[in-house]
Amino acid sequence: MGTTSLGGVVGGGESAGVSAADSAVVRTVRQNLTASKRAARKGKRKRAWSRLRLRRGPRRPHEAAECAVLSHGGVRDFFLENPCRGLDRVQFPLTDANGGTVVVLVSWVRMPGRRRAREFRELIDVHGTGDIRPVVPGTRFTGHHYDSQRRGSTVVVAEAEPAGGGAPEEVLETVPEVATKLPAPGKG
Repeated sequence: MGTTSLGGVVGGGESAGVSAADSAVVRTVRQNLTASKRAARKGKRKRAWSRLRLRRGPRRPHEAAECAVLSHGGVRDFFLENPCRGLDRVQFPLTDANGGTVVVLVSWVRMPGRRRAREFRELIDVHGTGDIRPVVPGTRFTGHHYDSQRRGSTVVVAEAEPAGGGAPEEVLETVPEVATKLPAPGKG
């Protein structure tokens, strides 16, 4: 997978190939990223996205006790040898002011201890080692817009992909950073 962060700036403050309208979206994301992460950590989901001027669509949550069935590749193999204690996933769209849409998948993987959580995160953070399946069948996540965070024995994994209308690269890179700060469904 691989952790990502905000993209670089080219020339006069606009990223290469970014329209003026998208440039305004990118500026908003850059200016409000810290406040958005803070709101997410406090469990203020709606505020976290609205700080970035993103509108969240309907959430599709899913809770499971079996991680191996809902994963593939080396991640599945890891879960077969090291079963998780539980898995919460949620998938939802985010839309920016220009109609660019991003599909987001956030997974909270509860492992039996901190050591197993650390091992799981080390594995899933390597691009190409497998993944957790999306909530909505047919959705494809590439792992190119990805972030993860370990909180004790829980690993939060977030991914984003462009959907209808696309979205600026900076938005795709930033959304997972904020999503990893969100509390698990039913918490916060």
